[in-house]
Amino acid sequence: MLFDVIGLADHAAANAVAHAVEALDPQARITVDLDRGRLLTEGLFGEAQVIQALRSAGYACSVAPEHPAGSTCCGSCG
Repeated sequence: MLFDVIGLADHAAANAVAHAVEALDPQARITVDLDRGRLLTEGLFGEAQVIQALRSAGYACSVAPEHPAGSTCCGSCG
């Protein structure tokens, strides 16, 4: 799942966001793109759970739009 996260601009924010997601699933796969303020997650949770966890950690977020080809990559590759 790909999210746009407001305030995801430095390593402290990236760590806070990662910890919030890891609290939902310690085995979660997490990729943070600080340049775009995006978070890519994969784990045993749903979109609403991630949104709530991030809001509880002080970060507003929303589900990011998919690429035209239907991919949910973070977009940092090009």
